[in-house]
Amino acid sequence: MAKKKEVKKFEFSKVGAILDNIAKTVPIQIETEVKEREFITTGVYVLDAALSGKLLEGGISTNRITAFAGESGSGKSFLAYSVCRNAQKKGYSDIYIDTEQAVDLEDMPKFGVDSSPEKFRLIRSNKVEDVNILLTQLVDELKEQKINGFEIPKLLIVLDSLGQMASNKEKEDLLKGNIKQDMTKAKAMGSMFRSINTDLGYLNIPFLVCNHTYLTMDLFPRAVLKGGNGLLYSASVIGFMSKSKLKTGDEDDMDLGSSGISVLFKTQKNRLAKPKKIRFDISFANGMNPFTGLDAFCRPEYFEQIGIAKGKMEVNKETGEMTFKPGGNRWYVNHLSKSVSKKQLFRPDVFTKEVLEAMNPIVNDYFRFKSIDEIEEVEKQFNEVIEDDAYDDTNGFTDASDAEDIFK
Repeated sequence: MAKKKEVKKFEFSKVGAILDNIAKTVPIQIETEVKEREFITTGVYVLDAALSGKLLEGGISTNRITAFAGESGSGKSFLAYSVCRNAQKKGYSDIYIDTEQAVDLEDMPKFGVDSSPEKFRLIRSNKVEDVNILLTQLVDELKEQKINGFEIPKLLIVLDSLGQMASNKEKEDLLKGNIKQDMTKAKAMGSMFRSINTDLGYLNIPFLVCNHTYLTMDLFPRAVLKGGNGLLYSASVIGFMSKSKLKTGDEDDMDLGSSGISVLFKTQKNRLAKPKKIRFDISFANGMNPFTGLDAFCRPEYFEQIGIAKGKMEVNKETGEMTFKPGGNRWYVNHLSKSVSKKQLFRPDVFTKEVLEAMNPIVNDYFRFKSIDEIEEVEKQFNEVIEDDAYDDTNGFTDASDAEDIFK
């Protein structure tokens, strides 16, 4: 009987050595260490949680593409300025690509952004080919510097906005009097995102993209994302924004009936947290209040942990102790021992550090994926959406007044 030939094992560690040798000649990236995710806050706690799954120290990821899309005037650029300001506080410098001629350097300090050349560069271009070359060459050069052992500066790149860029062909057709849709623009945009996406992660460069939506001419109009599917596949987080008038009761004739906008933000795609809807306000006079939207989590069932909910304290006739009774239109704040109106709610003496820390596990759990089945279901729903040529981004998500309670 023939002797059975002994099979030698080729350990995975040897495979790793092969990959390391390949990486010396081919510019591939091999990660062997788990890195803690870092985020840049948007300036609104509930929005940070919706984007990252973290109420405290959350926001946009520092090594991924994040997209804000919405109708004109829904607060996309305002959010971008806030991210730029907060990025600078963490040691980042900003590269802001303006395709709409919408901002000047002298305006940035009004939003708290340091516009000095050492901290901020404003680039104007509305040609997709030029922006493609700009970002590809910049990322390639930074990648080469890092490979050669240099420590690159912490950078944030903002593109505002994607859909407003034109192509060379679009300009040529316009000069010839040919008014027709240019399909080369979407392909160029897709090529840009594919070229830089992985390298942005390697360089830990957050890329924030603002984009417009427009309504279809259907019987029931739908908001549609402009610019092709390149952003849809490359972005880790895509949030859609719609607006309604913010009324506080202090408006006068000069305010045109509102004192700001109430923003409904829905994460249509999110690889970091469960896609959800949240609301926050932007005041024309005071900008964004970091605490708006947190009232959605100040519910009676969480009163013992958070100490804030709609209701009042009453004496229990049987025990003689003070107990909380839900109901009414005012919020009882336990640590202040008093009730406040909604107008008085979003203040730092109400949402103290202790209150935010108490809310943290409740909010994080709300946005956390509970199982692999939930992740697969979200992926399935998103894939079904992007297979639709029209790409209906929000299932009728056009007005904040249409949103149901986020807990329903």
